[in-house]
Amino acid sequence: MVHSTAELLDSDAPVCHFHSKLMQKEPKVGGAWEWHQDYGYWYKNQFMFPDQLCSVMVALTPANKENGCLQVIKGSHKLGRVNHGFAGEQVGADMVMVNNALKTMDLIYCELDAGDALFFHPNLLHRSEANLSAYPRWSIISCYSSQSNLAYNEPSTSWKIPVAIVPNEAILQWERGTLSNADFLKKENDPALKETGWEK
Repeated sequence: MVHSTAELLDSDAPVCHFHSKLMQKEPKVGGAWEWHQDYGYWYKNQFMFPDQLCSVMVALTPANKENGCLQVIKGSHKLGRVNHGFAGEQVGADMVMVNNALKTMDLIYCELDAGDALFFHPNLLHRSEANLSAYPRWSIISCYSSQSNLAYNEPSTSWKIPVAIVPNEAILQWERGTLSNADFLKKENDPALKETGWEK
């Protein structure tokens, strides 16, 4: 994932991990997100170069229209940063620009199978609808930055520390055992996790 991100970033500098988050849209209750750009928020962190930032969404469960998969406006990253303000309780993109973009560019539903990864530019306009299905939609979104991309208003330091790359199988070979049989979507304690010392 880091190697692929490095190819997409407009920089020869090492790739750094900015942050990651787990997105949990539970059945019937997982809410919607308004149209926005990630750089609409990260601009306030004073990252200088949006082309040196990238988000990677990895689907942990299938994502489809019924369970509120990500929607993007194809090519909207070329608009540059759009003004953002409050849209209800969320901070969203200027809807005049969003509606103009929807008249001009294609709306894409990013339907993913578990394990699929979606790489996207921080100025790409995107949103998602509520999960109306009987199944959860879980994903992990990791955000990366080139080490040369200075952030003058970001208190954390992760954005300037290069990622130490390990072999793909390293996550399955943790020092206290193997996690290959663990079911991370279970709510109760999983025996496979107890055996390795991992408990929810």
